[in-house]
Amino acid sequence: MSCFPFLFVNTIKTEREIMEKETLFKDIKTPETLEGFHENLRKYYVCPRDFIYVMNHLDEIKVESLESLSDLYERCPEQTPQIIPKVVWDMKDVDKHMNETGQYSSCDGFFDNEDNSKIYEDQNFMKSHGGSWVTIDNQIMREFYIKTLGEFSGY
Repeated sequence: MSCFPFLFVNTIKTEREIMEKETLFKDIKTPETLEGFHENLRKYYVCPRDFIYVMNHLDEIKVESLESLSDLYERCPEQTPQIIPKVVWDMKDVDKHMNETGQYSSCDGFFDNEDNSKIYEDQNFMKSHGGSWVTIDNQIMREFYIKTLGEFSGY
């Protein structure tokens, strides 16, 4: 036995720590290819078993079948499609950001401030964070859609 027991620190991460990977907005790689778009859909949006969750859409939509987020309009013609981004934010912070930056109908730069949101790549996001349905034309989320999905965001 070593006389320096403090050297043997347990560095094994728990399954929860591994599954709840938090990402900074600035570190998100904007996709430039269709494959990158599909990868980011799986990474930053709720897509269990490789199918994207779309509110009130009974048929499963396979991630690989999409060429852009705009394809959801054709698949869901009755209403604006809603999906679940793996991001947690508070409307009070949006209001504060808009007031501080003098914005009325947009909130550009909101996600640049790391204190405004938490972005996850968590495979169990719904279980650990709940998640919220958001329309794909949501003005608050537009910047997030552009960053995570690039030209495939429809913007």
